[in-house]
Amino acid sequence: MEEALAVRKEWPSRRARGSPFVRSSTIVRSQTFSPGARSQYVCRLYRSDSDSSTLPRKSHFIRNTLERRTLRYKQSCRSSMAELMARTSLDLELDLQASRTRQRQLNEEIGTLRELRQRLEDAQLRGQTDLPHWVLRDERFRSLLKEAERQTRQTKLDYHQEQVAEKMLKKASKEIYQLRGQNHKEPIQVQTFREKIAFFTRPRINIPPLPADDV
Repeated sequence: MEEALAVRKEWPSRRARGSPFVRSSTIVRSQTFSPGARSQYVCRLYRSDSDSSTLPRKSHFIRNTLERRTLRYKQSCRSSMAELMARTSLDLELDLQASRTRQRQLNEEIGTLRELRQRLEDAQLRGQTDLPHWVLRDERFRSLLKEAERQTRQTKLDYHQEQVAEKMLKKASKEIYQLRGQNHKEPIQVQTFREKIAFFTRPRINIPPLPADDV
């Protein structure tokens, strides 16, 4: 009986000591945020609202990978779509008026150039070899004539290069045709067919991706 009474007397004291609402009880802080010097913790929020999310596993850096170019392309698409959605009817009306004004200015410039060309041709038909005085006095007309001469020379040079390349291509094709004709085992049509089939059935080559512009 005495032992039972002693145990009953100890119960209230145990409940008082074990109660979490007693002010004398010690509060155990989370060791993650404890300022103790036992160890250092790195807590970062990365793509998650939880402070316990682990850091991502970084892979080796590979330039111009498909993932990087895809993400970059999607971001540019999202930004362009956002700008497009943000445009109002007033913006569209202003753009329309600006384009019409630009078109009218270009039409006026084209008309002026045509008139200038007609006057120069008329002066040439009358036997005037020199430029008119009103052309020589105006700096804008002189710059236009210089630009026209430069474009004419560039056009002639490009045409000459195209002619040379076309001649070389014809010569190479003729030589290839002669080499094919030297093989009397098969007709030329059969050889051409075999070459086409070999071209379409050849193993595909892994072509590396083209570098991005902003890299």
